[in-house]
Amino acid sequence: MIKKIAAYLFRKKLVQFSKNVTRTKAFVNYDWAKSILLLFESNYSERNPETKRIIEQLQLDGKKVTAIGYVEKKQIVTPAYPDFRILYTKDHNIFQKPESSVLTFVQENEFDLLIDITNREFLPLMYVALYANAKCKSGMKKSEADLFDFSIDINEMLYEKELQIDDLEYTFLFDQIIFYLKSIQTND
Repeated sequence: MIKKIAAYLFRKKLVQFSKNVTRTKAFVNYDWAKSILLLFESNYSERNPETKRIIEQLQLDGKKVTAIGYVEKKQIVTPAYPDFRILYTKDHNIFQKPESSVLTFVQENEFDLLIDITNREFLPLMYVALYANAKCKSGMKKSEADLFDFSIDINEMLYEKELQIDDLEYTFLFDQIIFYLKSIQTND
C-alpha cells in the first residue's frame, strides 16, 4: 500500500514540478558534455566495479562525473563524497523522497548531461532525476513518467532476444545511451 501511495505522490510531484519549474532543455552531444550526473543501482556489496569502470571511462574522456546510486539496505559502509554517493533507506522518507540535502545538491549544481543507467524504477533516483539541474536527461524508458529528454525504449529488443528487464546489464544500457549521444549530430 505504501509503495502505491509513494508512486502516486511521485507522479503528482512530477506534474507539479513540470508546471512550476522552467527548465532550459537542450540536446547535449556526448562530445560537448563537460559535467555528467550518473544515476545507478548499487550492488549489495557496494563495490560497484562496473559503475566505477564507467566513471573512469567518462573521466578519461575529460568529463567531470558525479555519481549517485541507490541500494535497498538499512545501513551502508560506503562514505558519501561530493562526487560519489550511495543512497539507502535512511536517506529518504517513508514515501521514498530523498532528504532535502540530496535534492538541494542536484538542484544547485549544473550538469550538462544526466545519464540514468538503472533498468528498474527506484523512486529515490527518480526524484533525483526530476530535481536535477541538467540540460539533457537521458535513460531507459521504464514507465509513463516523462523524466528524460532522451530515452531509449529497449522493450522490443528484449522481446526479440527473449530477455527480461532484470537480465539487462546496465553496462549495456550505458553503451547504448553513449552510442546514440555520440551519433546524433545537431546544429544547436
